[in-house]
Amino acid sequence: MKINCFALMLALLIPISSMHKIDIADLNHIRSEEEVIDLNPAADEKNEKIDFIDEEKIEDPIDENTNIEGEKIDIIKFNVNGLNLKAGISSEEVLRVKKFFKLMGYTEIIEDYYFDNEFKDIVMKYQMDKGLVSDGIIGPNTYAKINEDMEINKINICYEEMGFNADIPMGQWIIINKSNNTLYHLNGNEVINKYPVATGKSPLHTPEGKFSIVIKSINPAWGGAGIHKPVRGGAPNNPLGKRWLGLSIKGGGTYGIHGNAAPQSIGTYASLGCVRMFNEDVENLYDLIQYGTPVWIGNEFKLNEFGIVYGKDKISNYCEYF
Repeated sequence: MKINCFALMLALLIPISSMHKIDIADLNHIRSEEEVIDLNPAADEKNEKIDFIDEEKIEDPIDENTNIEGEKIDIIKFNVNGLNLKAGISSEEVLRVKKFFKLMGYTEIIEDYYFDNEFKDIVMKYQMDKGLVSDGIIGPNTYAKINEDMEINKINICYEEMGFNADIPMGQWIIINKSNNTLYHLNGNEVINKYPVATGKSPLHTPEGKFSIVIKSINPAWGGAGIHKPVRGGAPNNPLGKRWLGLSIKGGGTYGIHGNAAPQSIGTYASLGCVRMFNEDVENLYDLIQYGTPVWIGNEFKLNEFGIVYGKDKISNYCEYF
C-alpha cells in the first residue's frame, strides 16, 4: 500500500476551512516535492536489478569425468557384448584388462596380449572381490563391473595406436597381427575396422609375410586337409564358414581368411594355418575387399620389421590413469 505525502500533510496540518488561504503556487511546490513511501517493499523486490556479484563465492560445477587438472576424461569403456576373454585368448582387450587390473592394485601381472592361467586366477580374485561369479571368464557382467570401476576411479585404458615408419600400401589393405590375434582393415594409414581372429596352433602354422588376395569364394567347400572327410559348401559344420579370401600362397587354395564352425575358437591359436573370423565379420569384410588387396601377416616383431609400430613404440599411448 502506498500513501501520498501531499495528501497526508493536508489532512493533518491544514484545516479544511483555511485551505483557500494557501497560495496555489505553494501547493504546486509541495506537489513537486512530494515523496512516495512504500509500505509493502516486498511487492516490488522482483523488479529490482542486482548490479553486484561476489565473484569469490561463484564456483564452476564439478564434472565427475574430469581429472585433477580439470581436463575432460573420455573413458573408453569395454564392450559388454564383445569377445568373451578366457584362458587361451590373445587379444588387444586382454592387454587393456591387464592394464586396468594393474592400476587397481593387482600388481602380479605381465602386460601382454595373452590370457594365461595365472591371469585367470587374478580375474577370479577380482570377481570374488566384486561379488561376481568367479569363473575366470570376462563376459558381460565382469565387463560391466570393470566399466563401473573405471568410472569411479577415473581410469582410462587406451587402445594401442598404430604407426608406420616405412612405405605402406595405398588404398585398402589388411594387417594380421598374430601376437594379439587381430585383423586390421585399413585405407592407407587409417584403420577402418578391426576384428578378432584365430591363427595357427603353433607360431609356424600361419605364414608370415606380405601377400595379397587372389581368390574370393562364397560358401566354400572344405576338402578335409587330407585328414578329415570333405564338407560341402554352406554346411553348418563347414570349418571354412561362409566366406573364403585366399592368400597368394600356393595358388590361394591352401591359406586364407575365412569364417568358422567353432566361434569359441576366435581369439585363440587354433587353426592349421588359416585366419579364422566370426562368420558375420568375414561376410562384412568380404564385401569390402577386392582381388589384389595387400595382406601383411606377422607377430609384432615381424610387423615391426615391416615398419609397423604399436603402442609405446609410437609414444602416444599414455592415457591409462588420471
